[in-house]
Amino acid sequence: MADLKGTERVAESNPLVALGGKLPYSLELKTPKLLDVLMALFPSLTQDRKKTNNFLYSKSRPGFYLEIRDFLHLAYADQRDGHGTPHWWRLFFDDRLQSRIEELTKSNALVRVSEKPTGQTNTGVNAPYEWGGMYFRSKVEIIIAEELNRRGLLFFANVRGRFGLEGSPVSAASSLVNGRIELDFLVFHQGQCAILEVDGGHHQQKTQAHLDSIRNRILLREGIVTVHFTTEECASNASDVVNEFLGILRAKV
Repeated sequence: MADLKGTERVAESNPLVALGGKLPYSLELKTPKLLDVLMALFPSLTQDRKKTNNFLYSKSRPGFYLEIRDFLHLAYADQRDGHGTPHWWRLFFDDRLQSRIEELTKSNALVRVSEKPTGQTNTGVNAPYEWGGMYFRSKVEIIIAEELNRRGLLFFANVRGRFGLEGSPVSAASSLVNGRIELDFLVFHQGQCAILEVDGGHHQQKTQAHLDSIRNRILLREGIVTVHFTTEECASNASDVVNEFLGILRAKV
């Protein structure tokens, strides 16, 4: 990972343009395409694609900004296509890389960093759907939100939190763990709370399943139960999903 070592900075979402303003061009890429570009620019990374992907995952947070070289910077953008989809990144670069990156990405739609990058909003929320003044990663999540709202329940959607690695159920050295937790729904009822997760097909993948297990154990240590439902269940019968969830939540009382 030596090729990706550089000066890491922390920024809020709005100052990304100002930081990248040292370089004249930017381009937004999903993680798989970004990996392709990085492999081509830094051949030594070719043998470590998985390790590079894990590195990117650990940095997938608002405000991440890495000056890889004086002519190439990388910033985290968002997950605008919904929960479980590839993350988006911004590459900032100068004339030395313009033609090369155009060739690698088959794109001539490079954006001047003085322009507002696509997908950047003033909400600071990395979710493309809005309902009731809240933001969601998928339309299925909105179906569940509507059902929870119909029941008059107190809930929070797409909640982010952090945990300390020391003493956690996993090794702090794990490249998959960055101390961040993301929850679909945090629901309160009769003095109890539990997590309701809407799981797409990606949750069956080995890496994501491992991460879900780690998160569930961390929450369970604090007495917070996580209940998983598939997107198909949530989309086809949200009422039964919430009934089953509330039954589990009541059992805690």
